[in-house]
Amino acid sequence: MELTRKENIMGMAAAFLGCMIFGFTFVFTKQVLNAGMSPYALLAWRMIIASLAMAALAACGVFKMRFGGKRLLRLLPVSLAEPCLYFVFESYGIARTTASESGTIISFIPITVLIFTRLFFKERHTRGQLIGVLLSVIGIICVVLSGGFSARFSLSGYLLLFGAVFSAAFYNIGVRSVQDEFNSAEITFGNNVLGLLFFTLLACGEGLVNGNFAAMWLLPLQNTQVLMNILLLALGASIGAFMLIIYAIGAIGPTRYSTFAGITTITSILFGLILLGERMLPGQLLGAAMVIVGVWSANYFTEARGEKTEDREQQEVYEKGDM
Repeated sequence: MELTRKENIMGMAAAFLGCMIFGFTFVFTKQVLNAGMSPYALLAWRMIIASLAMAALAACGVFKMRFGGKRLLRLLPVSLAEPCLYFVFESYGIARTTASESGTIISFIPITVLIFTRLFFKERHTRGQLIGVLLSVIGIICVVLSGGFSARFSLSGYLLLFGAVFSAAFYNIGVRSVQDEFNSAEITFGNNVLGLLFFTLLACGEGLVNGNFAAMWLLPLQNTQVLMNILLLALGASIGAFMLIIYAIGAIGPTRYSTFAGITTITSILFGLILLGERMLPGQLLGAAMVIVGVWSANYFTEARGEKTEDREQQEVYEKGDM
């Protein structure tokens, strides 16, 4: 059975909004890091706050989370892929490469998702989807390279960044594979709890080695701006955005969702343009247009041909009031 028009629209709206929220996070993250907090400490704080907030909201009946009798180990590889491995690979990969190199490699996530869905789910992709994915990737590369290209030619950096690409792609298809048993809130909570354990351990080790263990944990309590930024990242990104993209993956499928990744790049540029007074370059404008056309192509031609975009049993989660 095909998705209804309403389900398609809701899935695409969730993908768009989720990716847009991620686009806003770059500025808040940069401000926290500039205040002296390490990336691992920031991620640990984000996951702690997000996990506590979701537990409280579930207790109040806002979220429906029931883990009794469910195979919790199925969530482990999904949550390990992202946020855990993805952020580690991305952080170290970016540190060893230039911005243009890292941005170009990360842009290959949609193509990797397309390949993975073909290999693991035997999905058939329409010509419009293939064109849409390629346009989105090329558009992101145009945006990244519009400021010029520089390279360090670091093999370890490239391998780490491709590790991030594969982690993100595996997360997309992993989410789809567990949605027959877990809803969006449950998957998001699992992501945050495992991320809490993973990044808290890394942050504590980092703090002990660097001799700033106490300062790392006290900074948000001493700096109101840092605390507010972390709250926005935890509630907006770690909860809100992840729930939206998980819903979108189930509603429209990993391949179609992956084409929306460029919206994150466009949003970050517009955010900098409006609030930080940055200038939009012609290459960025061209790349943004290509991303938008790519998203349209991947989604319009799927609907136009009337092809089934997701197994019907995957939709039972949403029909029971997941969102």
